Amino acid sequence: MENIKILIADDHYIVRLGLKILIDSFEGFEAVLDVENGEEVINNIEKADYFILDLEMPIVNGVEALKVLKQNHPEKKVILLTNCMDIPTLINAKNLKPNGFLFKDGMHEEIKICLDELKKGNYYTGRNCKAFFERHKDEIIEVENLIRNLEALTKTEMKILYHVSENLSTSEIAEVLHNSPKTIDNHRTNIAKKIDISGYNNLQAIAIKNKSLIETLYLKTL
Repeated sequence: MENIKILIADDHYIVRLGLKILIDSFEGFEAVLDVENGEEVINNIEKADYFILDLEMPIVNGVEALKVLKQNHPEKKVILLTNCMDIPTLINAKNLKPNGFLFKDGMHEEIKICLDELKKGNYYTGRNCKAFFERHKDEIIEVENLIRNLEALTKTEMKILYHVSENLSTSEIAEVLHNSPKTIDNHRTNIAKKIDISGYNNLQAIAIKNKSLIETLYLKTL
């Protein structure tokens, strides 16, 4: 039977080399290509059956590469690797349903198990991933609720919230958007209601805390 061809994508050469040596030692699997960013993954999709993607890479990250694979090549199987502890980023990645999800810490002990499960048609989440999601389950629920509320905002509201997350005052946002401070204040009140936040300063605090999430959602509206 022909070996399953695997593409490894990670911006650290040592990680790629270690995985390649390991995978080539497994019967039935072959690491045919290693690349350092998601753009190279997209340009070489036809060369592999399975893809091992680092979540955080330059140019095109693992999440964006995963989206392309899922949308255009659903028959391909993807394992995401990460050291990222940012909960909104992990939620976004998990919601895309990669076939495997491993934290880099301990991945060499589980990569063979993961590949074998994928070969059987199963999904596999690493022990460290499961432990992290269980440990932070309350915060994850809170962030998931926030994401749902943020997605209900209009484009204008999202733009204003993005500037709030940059720690701009109402008058500064009004100047940037060529609007009156009163209009911006009205929008801020509506935003706070929609995302279930009371208190003028609380909106600012929540926005700054979740800046990366808000920026990601804001960029989707452009």
